[in-house]
Amino acid sequence: MDICHPHNQRAGSKPGTGPFGLRLSLPKGDTMRALLGDDWCVFEWFETESARNERIAELTAHFVYYRKGDRPTYVVERINRDPAPDAGES
Repeated sequence: MDICHPHNQRAGSKPGTGPFGLRLSLPKGDTMRALLGDDWCVFEWFETESARNERIAELTAHFVYYRKGDRPTYVVERINRDPAPDAGES
């Protein structure tokens, strides 16, 4: 599913940059799966582990506009890219 308002996507999260990543998906039984599909996921990449950890803290913290008792339902998985082989290797 395309993002309706791309300007609402987190600024500075460029696809394809950085070795430290997050895979965000929805848990089984989540009602948003009916809209987004069972295979919906988003990847975010970061230059440092600390930047990734800050993003995890943001995603799992209580959002100021949530109602009391609402919680984010992302499944947050840490992922890493394999280092690129050296150009001199054959």
